[in-house]
Amino acid sequence: MKHVSLILTSAVCLTLASGCNKKAEDENTQVSPPTVAPSFAPVTQPESKNMEATLVTVDGKSLTRAMAMRMAQEMAARQGVPPQMLEQFMSQMGGQLEKQAIDQFINQSLIEKEATRQEIPVSDEEIDAVIAQLSGTLPEGMTLEQALQAQNMQLADLRTSITGNERMRKLYEAQTAEAAKATDEEIAAFFTENAERFKTEESASANHILISCDEKADEAAHAKAKADTEAILAKVNEGGDFAALAKEHSSCPSKDKGGSLGSFGRGRMVPEFEEAAFSQEIGTVGGVVKTQFGYHLIQVTERTEGGARTLEEVSDEIRTHLDRQAQEAIFGTFIEGLREKAEITYPKSDA
Repeated sequence: MKHVSLILTSAVCLTLASGCNKKAEDENTQVSPPTVAPSFAPVTQPESKNMEATLVTVDGKSLTRAMAMRMAQEMAARQGVPPQMLEQFMSQMGGQLEKQAIDQFINQSLIEKEATRQEIPVSDEEIDAVIAQLSGTLPEGMTLEQALQAQNMQLADLRTSITGNERMRKLYEAQTAEAAKATDEEIAAFFTENAERFKTEESASANHILISCDEKADEAAHAKAKADTEAILAKVNEGGDFAALAKEHSSCPSKDKGGSLGSFGRGRMVPEFEEAAFSQEIGTVGGVVKTQFGYHLIQVTERTEGGARTLEEVSDEIRTHLDRQAQEAIFGTFIEGLREKAEITYPKSDA
């Protein structure tokens, strides 16, 4: 089933930091577990579109274009699209993501309805465990209460959302419990047929501070942004704490993680940033780097060489992937059965 990983992703949107990657990943071998998506500022709405128009109705439950837009933004977030590139990404991929949002809405609505019909139990202890897990993913210094407030949510709303998600997760597990497990022969064959997937690229891990400046801004604005960045660099060179300075001054959401962008390979960052990240001495902060986003200070924390992984190294990963494929095939059939019994209507488009 194509969108199962999206269906099982938590619908609860808390404010999390996002890195400044250049591109979204095309695919992952391993299906990701439920996650919480970053929060984005609203994208400029197309003037020619009625955002309150209904795109689909499933057993009386409707999806508006505005709701689909929000879901599309969350999809983009899970693909690694940074907030400052969201507008451009949505203008190019918004139509495709809207179709995916419609499909996700239909499937999720049907799964949620079936899980409720079956009265699948979820205990308070299970809800508390999920809340504890979500709390552990928040940026340093942010409390769950603050994150909920940022989303205009109450704790009761969160518990209700978790209850629904846990019911859907349990329904998925029950329906796929009898899925066939991958054999060693199948794992070896997958490894041989997909050898390129298991070549690791050269990668770097870095922290950064971004003083944003529009590429089309005037000379005075660029001069100020550069001067501000140089002033921060002076503080770093005087022994200032990079993470604290990032939190205080950086324009990138990564500031909530001390400027950390995590690990990234070549081709994931804009050229100027990449050149610095893969050439600077590890542990030091280089000079000011200008990109289309503004002015950066970069602190490279680690670099690894590329190479090929062995079957022994990736066999567990492949097994998980193949087992998940088998589960998704079974669950896809289950959802098709729910679709056949549901009343799904597509109102005439207004735009």
